[in-house]
This record gives sequence, C-alpha cells and structure tokens, in this order.
Amino acid sequence: MEEDKKVNIEKVIQHLNSKWGNRPCPMCGSNSWIVSDKVYELREFHGGNLVLGGGPIFPVIPVSCNNCGNSVMVNALMSEAIERQNVEPKNEKGNGD
Repeated sequence: MEEDKKVNIEKVIQHLNSKWGNRPCPMCGSNSWIVSDKVYELREFHGGNLVLGGGPIFPVIPVSCNNCGNSVMVNALMSEAIERQNVEPKNEKGNGD
C-alpha cells in the first residue's frame, strides 16, 4: 500500500527563484529549465550493489536545461518540495544481528 506523496512544485520554483535567481545554464547559456515533478533518491555507491540500511538517502528534484540537458539536483527537503514527516529514515540499530 503505497501512499501518494505529493511534490510541491510551487515550493521548488520559489526556492529556485530565491536562491538561484535568473542564472543561465553554465554549459550552454540558455535560460530555459525543466523542473521535475518527481522526487528521486541519491544514496552512497557500493560497487553497484544495493545495500539496505547502508547509509542516508537524499531526496532530490532534478532541474534540467531544456536546451542541452545539463542537470542539477535540488534537495527536496530544503526546497520544501516534500514535507519532512513524509521521509522516514531507515537508521535502525541492530536487533541482535
């Protein structure tokens, strides 16, 4: 049973406007950006293996240049795209393992 976790795109855009302003793409100079309406996860690389409980997961929103595809990741919590209570850290200490 998966909950529909809404991404607040307006909050992301407000965050980008206040922090980023009207800066062009550093690769091509274009000023046309696409803000994703999905949240993705960044986690530490473990040689291609998926390690459960292997460290923190950072929720990010991709922002991509509409001309060249250059992309930056914006922290979904800092930008308030998602609410902190919707993110449950899996940082449980051993139960006799």
